[in-house]
Amino acid sequence: MNNTIPAVDKTVRFLLALAERPHTQSELSEKLGTAMSTAYRILTTLQDHDWVRKDGAVYSLSRGLVPLVGSCDSEMELLERAKKQSDMISERYGIACKLSIRQGDQQKTFHRVEPPGPVSLTGIAGSLFPIFEGSVGAALLADESEEVIRELIKSSPVKLPETANPELVFDRIREIRARGTVLNSSKNRWGIVAMSISLRDRRGRVSAALTLIGVRKDFSGKRRADWDMVLKQAAREIEG
Repeated sequence: MNNTIPAVDKTVRFLLALAERPHTQSELSEKLGTAMSTAYRILTTLQDHDWVRKDGAVYSLSRGLVPLVGSCDSEMELLERAKKQSDMISERYGIACKLSIRQGDQQKTFHRVEPPGPVSLTGIAGSLFPIFEGSVGAALLADESEEVIRELIKSSPVKLPETANPELVFDRIREIRARGTVLNSSKNRWGIVAMSISLRDRRGRVSAALTLIGVRKDFSGKRRADWDMVLKQAAREIEG
């Protein structure tokens, strides 16, 4: 089901293009596949709100966006603290660590760090995966309703263990709600083991997920409890 509003979607794409660099109206029209008249109306509307300014024939973002950006400052501070904690954990304990955020119906690797070794266990920064996949998905969706989660799974174009068996997702969410962390033991596309925790902003909303990644022996026996403490301590430091 597509619940997006085309006009809003076009406007957002205009803003994203202008965030990359200034453009002329014709450049935006061609780049985004919109009619010149549509591009003109979108740009005029954004100018009226001082989100875009025009210098000669070139459009760029304007100061009217500053209040919106300012409202994101606390979240960016949280992510910066989380990056430092990820680096510290990987260096101190010799384990792969990544930080993920939600981007619509996907999870995005915001930062990753790995100890020296011949094999990479985490996706590169910027990698995108279905929002509900793995322990990261459970951490990012920990506060979502069952209805929303089922719709995300149902609408996914990617075939995964979770799409075939949605209870995998709900089992992980129940686990993270009960104990604060969730372990995904090899039930994924790569056969790795991952353990995640939700990171919350000052309002208590899930803002990101911090994840440790290794192989089965890394999390066996007492080590599971040890990593649990590492993640919870890191979350306390990050959330302040």
